[in-house]
Amino acid sequence: MNWKSNLIRSRAGRFFLERVAKFYDQFICTAGAVRRQARKSRKTGTGLRFSVGIPHYNRGALIYRPLFHLLDHPAVEEVVIVDDGSREEEFLELKEFVDSLGCGERIKVFRREENRGALLTKLECVERCSTDWVLVLDSDNTAFRRYLDILGGIANPDSQAFYCASWAWPWFSFHEFEGPRMDFDTACEWTRSGALKRVYIFNDGNYLVNRKAYIEAVGSMGRIASDVADVMVVNYQWLSSGGCLEVLPGGSYFHRVDASSFWNRTADESKRRVIEVYSQLEAGRRMVSGMFGKS
Repeated sequence: MNWKSNLIRSRAGRFFLERVAKFYDQFICTAGAVRRQARKSRKTGTGLRFSVGIPHYNRGALIYRPLFHLLDHPAVEEVVIVDDGSREEEFLELKEFVDSLGCGERIKVFRREENRGALLTKLECVERCSTDWVLVLDSDNTAFRRYLDILGGIANPDSQAFYCASWAWPWFSFHEFEGPRMDFDTACEWTRSGALKRVYIFNDGNYLVNRKAYIEAVGSMGRIASDVADVMVVNYQWLSSGGCLEVLPGGSYFHRVDASSFWNRTADESKRRVIEVYSQLEAGRRMVSGMFGKS
């Protein structure tokens, strides 16, 4: 295992990181900090420009968290938020905060009365973006500036790659997958060796995607696009169809483990689907139509 992963997972490492994470949330990533960033003069980026798509559900008062670092970063062209049928008061809190930033069309908010689940909301986020590349970012997470810098610095991005962070800070290290791209055959090999089961990257969906390729991939999934293990199934389908995952060295984002998250609300069903996906990878079987039914 990578030495960075060992350090992060050690008792001392987790103790230290937990306290740093609390300090970050209390004193650094705040609503006031986001308002200050929104007032800054934003430089024009010379590298890759991309949108950020944020699926939202019942986190209106905390929407500042995923917006942190986005509003004054030169690589971020726009932010698109799609509300997945939140309670009315939650949506109003979201709108009130966004409107208070005075960013105009740089932040676009859309409301859907019907709750369709995390993945279909991500798909709508990507569909509504205007750039060729989109960073998909869960509403309880925060992209660190270094991660945005790295994404903006990608030269000649490949539409068949999902560009991933190397650390879902503070808990989930993907450092041992830095370097070689993960295609279907590699994923099968790493599943058999136990590496893919030990490292949670296959269930990570906070990555940079090509808009057209993502819409085609997720849109083709039909009813299983609302599967309980949504990201796991998408990544399996993506690799099965010839795509790859690429872990970018040095890139990280704050991954908050929220008690109301989709994964926690569907924990038992999600775990069963995860086991099923790993079984298919161990057998070297690509995803085909009808392999999974909606849970």
